[in-house]
Amino acid sequence: MIRYVDDTLLEQLQQFLTEHRSIYACRIGCCLQSYGLRYPFASFYLQINEQDNVIGAAADYYHDLTLLLTAESDLDEWRCWAEMTGFHSLLCDTPLLPDYSIETGAVMTLTHPLPAPSLPTGFTVTEQPDLKALWHLLKSCENTDFAVPSYEDFLPDISHKLRHGTAVCRVLQKNGYMMAAAMTVALTEHTALIGGVATAPDYRRQGFGAYCVRTLCTDLNGRTIYLMRDIHRHADFYQQCGFETTASFYMINEKERTP
Repeated sequence: MIRYVDDTLLEQLQQFLTEHRSIYACRIGCCLQSYGLRYPFASFYLQINEQDNVIGAAADYYHDLTLLLTAESDLDEWRCWAEMTGFHSLLCDTPLLPDYSIETGAVMTLTHPLPAPSLPTGFTVTEQPDLKALWHLLKSCENTDFAVPSYEDFLPDISHKLRHGTAVCRVLQKNGYMMAAAMTVALTEHTALIGGVATAPDYRRQGFGAYCVRTLCTDLNGRTIYLMRDIHRHADFYQQCGFETTASFYMINEKERTP
């Protein structure tokens, strides 16, 4: 049975997320820590079997769903739930809804952390950047596999997470100009999911993006660190930063259901 998480189930959800570390647990846990149970746009669910064991979990954040599945999860029940709930996107570790358009990507995990490199002469690193300038940097790097939300969507989410300690970023600057950035898109006590890695187009292939990634990973020491990438791109770049491909993810788009 899939049950809506209220205060009576909160501890079970937290325990389940701690026991099943992954990008899915990280995303759900970050959403929970950021918004709790008091906002209508963020809701959480547990799948509980007849023996009262938790066998799956989900978060619904503005109709973007994240599912944390186990070998015991009832996938048919999750399929029915997802279609009845409705969604813009659904992220999980299996092609749950084969009749929909599904994007497959690679999950990488930091397996051999590298020390942060020396700061280049004349550069500074900021942890509290101007968020509009950061958004413009990200927007300058947008392409088919690096989608950037509108500023109106980006600002409230990232500013809220920065205030609540569920996001961190590192931005490399020179003379006040943002050269490169790396940030977490999800962060919990034990895990981190890196995203928003960007280098200004005129300053690529100089190691600035790698510097931000390695600096961010160093500052997240003690956590299991993940990232998600296009299955055909960027593997070499992240391997040079200490990551290895460890799994696949599936992003299902409700708007692109196949005939």
